[in-house]
Amino acid sequence: MTRSLLEIQGITKRFGPVTAVDKLSLTVNDGEFFAILGPSGCGKTTLLRVVAGFETPDEGRVVLAGADITELKANRRPVNLMFQSYALFPHMSVAGNVAYGLEMEGVRGAELGRRVDEALALVRMSDYARRKPGQLSGGQKQRVALARALVKRPKVLLLDEPLGALDRKLREQMQIELKKLQQDSGIAFVVVTHDQEEALTLADRIALLDRGRIVQLDTPRALYDRPASRFAADFIGLMNFVEGTANGTGFTVKNIGTLPAPAGSGSLLAIRPERVRLSDQAESGAIAGQIEGAAFLGQDVIAHVAVPGLERPIIARLAAGHALAARLARGQNVWLSWQADQAVLLQD
Repeated sequence: MTRSLLEIQGITKRFGPVTAVDKLSLTVNDGEFFAILGPSGCGKTTLLRVVAGFETPDEGRVVLAGADITELKANRRPVNLMFQSYALFPHMSVAGNVAYGLEMEGVRGAELGRRVDEALALVRMSDYARRKPGQLSGGQKQRVALARALVKRPKVLLLDEPLGALDRKLREQMQIELKKLQQDSGIAFVVVTHDQEEALTLADRIALLDRGRIVQLDTPRALYDRPASRFAADFIGLMNFVEGTANGTGFTVKNIGTLPAPAGSGSLLAIRPERVRLSDQAESGAIAGQIEGAAFLGQDVIAHVAVPGLERPIIARLAAGHALAARLARGQNVWLSWQADQAVLLQD
């Protein structure tokens, strides 16, 4: 049975005339990996700092495990915030960095050693206990920072862009490790990120923010496959947008005709590039176009197809092994199609 752990109730935070967070409410469940996603300036870091106790909200409450902690000082809250910079003490060993928070709480002796050992083992850094931060790689520093945050056994671990300082390959590797660590520890993680791929990979649920408000709160798959607005559709991954009118049996576009679309209403048809089928043979119901350009991305090929009557090209994503992937050429005639249930109707 799902049990709510963290409740953010109508939080508003202003900085002078700017409203960073606007009457925002959400619930994080016990043991959940929750992501707060959005562009720079959307209020996600401010919201995290309110939960951590570093900012006082102008309105609303923060409730943790049934207790109102809105007025509780940061050092008294059973949460921990891991910063993007990791903020490790360079003069202390790995073990010393992990032990520091416990020592400030008066933990000593065998209990201190045992908990530090457990935390280092959890992040697979036991063999590095005597090293200094300057002797570690970026990924190792990240694991030490995680151990330091987890050793105090917080009810919720807050992470502010935790992988932002890592290169792409290491970041992708650490995403898998971070997800496994969260599952092994059983602690609820709340991560703030502007990286959509990171949120999709890590989170059980995602709150997408814009200008201090939640645009959509959903599972990663639902947010990707069924965005509720143009902003959500455009922010998460690549998306094709076609303007027209839903007519009950399809989507009518001026100078094009009727395109496949699900039942419903809307003035905007949205289709993911990987849902677009590309062929070099004319097919019934397909849209004729010409290759405007193609980009090889390793595992995929992105093709831009100019369609007469449309202002913007349609983007199709092909697997590198697709029969057409290796022989797309500028000016080549192609035909586009997709299944109705793989498109989404939106209001423009």
